[in-house]
Amino acid sequence: MLKRALLGIAGLFVILVAVLVVRTLMVPPLPPAETASADNSHAEQAARHLSEAVRFKTVSHQTGAAPEEIAASHRAMTGFRNWLSETYPAFTKATTREIAGGYSLLFTWKGTDPSLKPILLMSHFDVVPVVPGTESKWEEPPFSGKIAGGYVWGRGTIDTKGSLVAMVEAANLLASEGFRPARTVMFAFGHDEELGGDEGNTQIAAMLKQRGVELAWVADEGGVIGEHLLPGVSAPVALIGVAEKGYISLRLTARAQGGHSSMPPAVAETAIGRLSRAIDRLDRAPFDSEMEGTSRHMIEGLAPAVPFLRRMVFANMWLFEPLVRGTLEKSHSGAAQLHTTISPTIIEGGTKENVLPPEASAVVNFRIHPRDSAEKIIDHVTQAVDDPEIDIEPLPGIREASKVSNVNGPAYRTLTRVVKESFPGIVPVPNLTVGGTDSRHYLPLTDNVFRFIPVRMGPGDLARFHGTNERISVENMGEAVGFYLRLMKELGPEKDEAAS
Repeated sequence: MLKRALLGIAGLFVILVAVLVVRTLMVPPLPPAETASADNSHAEQAARHLSEAVRFKTVSHQTGAAPEEIAASHRAMTGFRNWLSETYPAFTKATTREIAGGYSLLFTWKGTDPSLKPILLMSHFDVVPVVPGTESKWEEPPFSGKIAGGYVWGRGTIDTKGSLVAMVEAANLLASEGFRPARTVMFAFGHDEELGGDEGNTQIAAMLKQRGVELAWVADEGGVIGEHLLPGVSAPVALIGVAEKGYISLRLTARAQGGHSSMPPAVAETAIGRLSRAIDRLDRAPFDSEMEGTSRHMIEGLAPAVPFLRRMVFANMWLFEPLVRGTLEKSHSGAAQLHTTISPTIIEGGTKENVLPPEASAVVNFRIHPRDSAEKIIDHVTQAVDDPEIDIEPLPGIREASKVSNVNGPAYRTLTRVVKESFPGIVPVPNLTVGGTDSRHYLPLTDNVFRFIPVRMGPGDLARFHGTNERISVENMGEAVGFYLRLMKELGPEKDEAAS
């Protein structure tokens, strides 16, 4: 009996191993890099134009900034708009231009087939400020646009004047050759994305909605070309955002009887103590992590780009999902793909070191996973804190997570094919965009938004985003132009997203 049982177990084990190996061998191999060729013929011109674009200090200032600073930015935005028209005459002639919110731009390049829904390519030309006192830490002045060491340096090169220049560069080249896309292409360039887009893309989206425009799909910032960003993946990975997390901030306020610090109650009974306990309870009640939808598609899409044993894991998520989930949860970026995140960002309480404050408050920011909702966040926090003496108040600016775009439809297939043609040996995978983009304003006009710009970023580049020494390589600018050239040529009727 025991022998038969052991033989049965051994047989099941052999079958299991066979299934794992067969499923692994079914993963298509990466095409050799030499089968694709990058087009860098326009790199130097694109880099030179980006250099000029960076010199416009189109900074988005927060509310309360000095009027002269805001006025200077608006002058720069007007200058940038005029520069676009002068630098790209063929693009200007081929398109119609509209202005929204005073400075944001909508260009429409009419296609040859009016029955096809338009697509919208997005970027923004406002930039975040350079942190005062950090200017000397830049290898090149942040608004110089200097080309040195094979890079264009300056604020906005990554976020996102680089992709904007590449788009217009490509369209101008095509228009100068007499090319006209089959499908209408719209270009929305926001001037206040860093502030939420309320005056720019919000108005453009409302304008298009009023006209009854339906978009086949939208492409905006979000994902990039990651190089060595994912453990064990040596090939470059195109992280294409197919969904975007939502956003909610809650203010937690604790109240207690104040008084002199020489005669305090128990720490847990003070406002600060009560608030601290609430935050600790919230930390001990994280949101569920699950490998589903976008995160699962991402891991399965990476299978061709990893060594055999890891490929076996990625190709057999039905068995190894807990292992992969546990690995992702060990990194901040990986964990953010799996669940709603909790981030205490502001804490206030007390005005003097020997006085117990009668009130203390904290703001906690949550980035909402598509499986959750703002209402669910509030309920979760209320239950976790479990203290009637803590007031929980939602702050303005709530937005739900976006719908998930179709990764099996023709629009996504077209986009991924163009990515592969433009970047040798690349692996395109769907991704969850954890930050906010202006593309959310267009969700009423389309079911498909793809968040990706053709910018290469390695581990050392992540700190450059909104940080010091922002830059993009001259070679990458040529690749980006080639990407948009191919994309605009591929927008024929057989790729119509409405057919999906």
